[in-house]
Amino acid sequence: MKTRNLPIGIPVRCSLVVLFGLLVSAAFTRAMGQQETLKEKAVAQFENANYPAAIEYLQQALTDSPNDPDIYYYLGYFTHYLCYDSVPLTGFGRAKSDEVLRYLEKAVELDPHYGNAYYFIGAEYGGRARDEMQRGNTKGAVEEFRLGRQAGGYPDWMMEFGRNMLRSCSRDAILYVGGDSDTNPIEYLQWVEGYRTDVTVIPLALLERPRFVALLKQGVAGIVTPAPISWSDEQIASMHPYKWKKNTIHIPIPEGIRQAHGSEQTTVEWELSPDMGRGDVLGLLSAGRAVFADILLTNQWERPIYFSTGCNPGAWEGFESNIQLCGIAYRLMPFTTPTRVDIETTRALLLDENNFRLLPTLRDSDMPRASGMLHNYRSCFLNLVHQHVQQGEFESAKVVFAAMSKLVPEDILPISEQYRNAVEALRQTLDKRE
Repeated sequence: MKTRNLPIGIPVRCSLVVLFGLLVSAAFTRAMGQQETLKEKAVAQFENANYPAAIEYLQQALTDSPNDPDIYYYLGYFTHYLCYDSVPLTGFGRAKSDEVLRYLEKAVELDPHYGNAYYFIGAEYGGRARDEMQRGNTKGAVEEFRLGRQAGGYPDWMMEFGRNMLRSCSRDAILYVGGDSDTNPIEYLQWVEGYRTDVTVIPLALLERPRFVALLKQGVAGIVTPAPISWSDEQIASMHPYKWKKNTIHIPIPEGIRQAHGSEQTTVEWELSPDMGRGDVLGLLSAGRAVFADILLTNQWERPIYFSTGCNPGAWEGFESNIQLCGIAYRLMPFTTPTRVDIETTRALLLDENNFRLLPTLRDSDMPRASGMLHNYRSCFLNLVHQHVQQGEFESAKVVFAAMSKLVPEDILPISEQYRNAVEALRQTLDKRE
């Protein structure tokens, strides 16, 4: 009987094991399906700017999957937006900012190569640094930036890009910058290292905020050079959108500048349109755009004005014929520019291989949300090549093209589809000149 039972008993026990395994697998599959659904719901709510609901879904997802780096990343990312990009968060303070950092630090603990988590670590520390500076706590601001760098928020290639941006500016310049990617490394260089503090750095998005504008007008000794702002403290404190219709603004050109350029033009005419309404009808001029206009009028071309390549071109709307590429920044000139590229300045920066020494660190510390700005290197090279070609300087164009291939190699920074056709077209043009 035993010999007959043995063959029967073994299959029965195996079937139970298999059945148990199938049940566990099915439960795991259901859990994972629910997990993905919760994350998808969270992302959908975030895209709808419903940050609290997005965070609630992620908290639910965390219960089932406590070691998923994506969940911690999204929690840090979405909470950051809840604090800084939404209506004021009741009870917001340093504790909530610490919470953001804990989520992001957990994400990189679970996945040390989570580049975008490092990006938001840098963004959070940058926000904390600016808050301390606006409170008058210079030491605290410097310390926050130091901590952000130590935590991996500002990798070497990003710092090098910021340094090259400042190198592109003349002495005592005003530099408008875009988002966190170009703002944070530049402010780190100025506030922590004391590099090029003669340049007044103005994040365009912060021109909407009275506290920042007040700081910008006053300046901070040795760190922030004051901006030319004519508004009174009361006007800054009560700044708001203003009724506005498209009008021509006349910006006087000082005699010294006219003589230096051999021009008799006395003013620059700038058509300033509402940016919170419809062009030709009565609309609204945002507070930030109004401050921007005041700076231009108050400065009257005394200090050179630049825009980082991270700025939206809409920032210089109405000045398109006055913009000239200088290095990796755009300079706003008081006259129509004879060439779209300042060849001397741009060649000096782009052909110096020391300015690209840290670019290879991108391989180990990529941040997809920020590293896209490095394509501006290639864009500037291509614009310089094109300028040489337009002027019939083909040998100079070949030198620049070769430098681009060497200093910004494709194996470090692949050519984006945006530039691939331009690269190939210029390569063929130069090949014909062999």
